[in-house]
Amino acid sequence: MSCETNQDSKGEKIPPASAFKKGEDPQRVIQYLSAILEDKPSSTLFYLRSKAYFSQRKYLLAAEDIQRALQIESGDLDFLFLSAKIHYHLEEYDEALNEAKSLEEAGFSSPGLWILLAEIYAHRGQVKIANYYLAKSLKVGLSPEDKAYVYTLRNLSVGDTLTWLRNVRDSSRVYLADNPLARIYFQLQADRMPIMNYQYQLLAARKKYPNDPHLLRFWARFLARIRQTPRAENVYARVLSSFSSNPALFLEVGTFYFKSRDYYKAIAFLDKVPPNTPWAAEALFYKSICYLYIGERMKSLALLDSAQGLYPQDKRFKSLKFRFMNRSLDSTQAQQDSLSAKSPEN
Repeated sequence: MSCETNQDSKGEKIPPASAFKKGEDPQRVIQYLSAILEDKPSSTLFYLRSKAYFSQRKYLLAAEDIQRALQIESGDLDFLFLSAKIHYHLEEYDEALNEAKSLEEAGFSSPGLWILLAEIYAHRGQVKIANYYLAKSLKVGLSPEDKAYVYTLRNLSVGDTLTWLRNVRDSSRVYLADNPLARIYFQLQADRMPIMNYQYQLLAARKKYPNDPHLLRFWARFLARIRQTPRAENVYARVLSSFSSNPALFLEVGTFYFKSRDYYKAIAFLDKVPPNTPWAAEALFYKSICYLYIGERMKSLALLDSAQGLYPQDKRFKSLKFRFMNRSLDSTQAQQDSLSAKSPEN
């Protein structure tokens, strides 16, 4: 490739446009940009390399580069939009929302931004606002892939899983391997289809996007489901390296260890769930049971008393305390105990 430079619209020198033509291998782009960045840091080049990492689903590396770009040129709206998308895929929803709303307030008009805002609000459980942005995005011309994704989100927001499944079935050969439709599909299909079919489809998607941490997370869940516990533990460790401060994931891994009867590791992860998050009550519930099973009865009782005060509407704590006061739980029966619950979703 030529090492000549051209002047781009942002007033910086960048590689020739031929280096970034549609369909260019992202790894070649990354190698090329990295060689140039060794000599001269540039906000645009960091941005372009971040986009290449993003297309590979290497979200942590993409996040590092886009932050470097924003440190050099904080007011660029394209940089901020990419940063918001990266935060979303790292499940950092508050940061993603703050940046997305800043873009909206600055007049950044894009169907991609409206879809992103819908995704964020959907994950926050604010369905009406999510549907507002979905409807807004449908008023402009969308690609078939984006349209399929928007209709998927709308069907799910109203609980119409049958229509959703039909749409996915009809479009799966074209769109299933693409993010973010695959992320929704594999999250919700785990219990709705034969194990072998699910495994085949998930492995095919992972082959196309081996760096996608969400697909890796679904693979960990699948391994846990088929009781491949050591393999699932190893895969969860890799997932944690991509989501180093994710309370929902801490709860998920904690319940994984709980169901594997490794109560000390379960407590270690459940302790990581902050008290001011939507997952705090669930973490307290599992920790209370873990302490019972390892013989720390007073710690369990103290947790139950605190939880009853914090979550008076949650009847599980009252029920567990009643059982605690009236009989001892046998740790050998932990897996069969009726207190066990399903793993949390994303």
